[in-house]
Amino acid sequence: MSSPLRLAAYILVGLLALFELGVLWLMLHPNVPADYRAYYIDKTTTCLNQPVSGSYTLGTTVRFTPEDKDAAKRIRVCGLEGPTGDGNHAVGTSARLRFTYAEPATALTLQLAMVAIQKGGVTIPQRVEIVANGTLLDTVSLNGPAPQQFSLPLPAPADSKLELELRFLDAVQMGPTDPDNRLRSIKLLSAALLPT
Repeated sequence: MSSPLRLAAYILVGLLALFELGVLWLMLHPNVPADYRAYYIDKTTTCLNQPVSGSYTLGTTVRFTPEDKDAAKRIRVCGLEGPTGDGNHAVGTSARLRFTYAEPATALTLQLAMVAIQKGGVTIPQRVEIVANGTLLDTVSLNGPAPQQFSLPLPAPADSKLELELRFLDAVQMGPTDPDNRLRSIKLLSAALLPT
């Protein structure tokens, strides 16, 4: 092989090796958004943020039914699937809703209607932490087969945007082969933000 051809081959191999090292570096040190990292890399959440608008009119009750699916879709960020029958099933260890509204308010009442899941015909009691804009409001318990409604006061956010997270402390596997990100806990029936 001639000397210039050999030099070109060495340069090409060197560039390929640098490229491979660069790819390896990016694999070991990914520069990704926090939501992506928590869901795919660290696996600290089962709820992957979806880009929903959160468009909502204060005082409106959003029902998680097939008839109201368009309104629910605007506020449903992650962790809920459906609608099925009278609500959306929670999937995983948390679910999030986003409310973005234009109306001025100084204080709000959050209303949620939920029901605990049943496994083998038996209601599985559930504890749910309700977190608003990163602040724990309350931990509620769902103990029976009947739907329960909860009303919680909260100060209105200054930016007219509420990020609501429901954390399911007692989520269970429905089947022996279900993965950790398919745990079940509650069915969310409705949600509302009422000005007070």
